Amino acid sequence: MCHRTHRPAPKRRRARHRIVQGLGQASIYAASATLAGGLVRELLHLVHVSVFSC
Repeated sequence: MCHRTHRPAPKRRRARHRIVQGLGQASIYAASATLAGGLVRELLHLVHVSVFSC
């Protein structure tokens, strides 16, 4: 008779968790990149306007 009642956690769950973490990090990177791009665009626009207004 086997007395092992506690089975080890399946490895699939860990892999899925890793994928979810990776997706979360990717979305954070994408959001920060979009924000940075928007800020750069705004700065360039401000510089452009200020240069040509003089």
